[in-house]
Amino acid sequence: MKVTLRDIAEAADVSISTVSRVLKGDPVISTDRASLIRGIATRMNYRGRDGAKSTVALAQQTLCGRSVGLVTLGMDRSLLSLPTVALALNGAEAALSQAGANVLLCHVPDLEQHASSLERQSLDGVVLMGALQGNRIATARSALLDRLRQTATVWIVGKPQDCWGDVVMSDSVAVGTRAAEYLIERGHTRLGFVNPKPDHLQFRQRETGFLAAAARAGVRVERFCEDPPGGWSLPLRPPTDVDAVERLVDQMLRSRVRPTGLLAAADSVATLTYRALAARDLVVGRDISVISANNDTAWIAGLHPRLTTFDVHAERIGRLAVHQLAFRMSDPGAPGEVQLLVEPTLVEGNSVARRT
Repeated sequence: MKVTLRDIAEAADVSISTVSRVLKGDPVISTDRASLIRGIATRMNYRGRDGAKSTVALAQQTLCGRSVGLVTLGMDRSLLSLPTVALALNGAEAALSQAGANVLLCHVPDLEQHASSLERQSLDGVVLMGALQGNRIATARSALLDRLRQTATVWIVGKPQDCWGDVVMSDSVAVGTRAAEYLIERGHTRLGFVNPKPDHLQFRQRETGFLAAAARAGVRVERFCEDPPGGWSLPLRPPTDVDAVERLVDQMLRSRVRPTGLLAAADSVATLTYRALAARDLVVGRDISVISANNDTAWIAGLHPRLTTFDVHAERIGRLAVHQLAFRMSDPGAPGEVQLLVEPTLVEGNSVARRT
């Protein structure tokens, strides 16, 4: 009797779609699970279909010669200099080029502007990166955005509030969860969260994970989250305002019970936190411990002590987005929107002290 995907799925106790993606080489599936499924398929002597293709082969077949936009929306050019942002875009561009797609790069900081290069080009699909604060992208009305809403779409790094399409992003809730667990395991029972962008989607998710993990452990978290005077507007810029973070650090130092361990919303925020603490004669890793996320090496290379952070694998996110776009374009009638989460990896430095 011929072995089917259903047979393998039942033996592995997973869905048929998971088996299918593993056998096609989808890199999103965890290594352990993929090895288990391939082992079962081998033992059952599964031969597969002649047309079964790996993820890379599917991307090449689907995207070769097709026109694909790689577009940023509502982001200032200074934001594109952040290593995480640049790596995600580079990963997507490299994967599109490898697949033989005709790539159209376009930067649209002003959602109301005309993007003539995009408007003249017929697009088969788009990989988008957008400002992750507020819902301006979802509510904006322009010929360009109306057209993008009708095009096969995968967002990278995060999907702006109320927007359309699939998304490949880091698991920001896991970042917050693991940061809290890391601090608590090292004896920190008074925690703080520093964030000058309270409505930033990714930062909110990190906060959610941080608060939930601390609550499960019976540990209190003080939130130091406040927009700078005048707030934030599009095109969005990176958090480089020293004064904004200094105000949050001063709030922390005035708090009745001062935290001993902080999660900074991102490495850019951690860098400013180091600076603010040093200006107040406080030493990271001795007086206050700091952990962060993104592994933006260009930002944190000069920090002392070396920052403990989480690598969110931005380049891999960009590459996976192209694979997901190929899946979406190969089966445009597939129901639902897909969210693929990439697990963060701890990069341990010396910025978190062990308390006894």
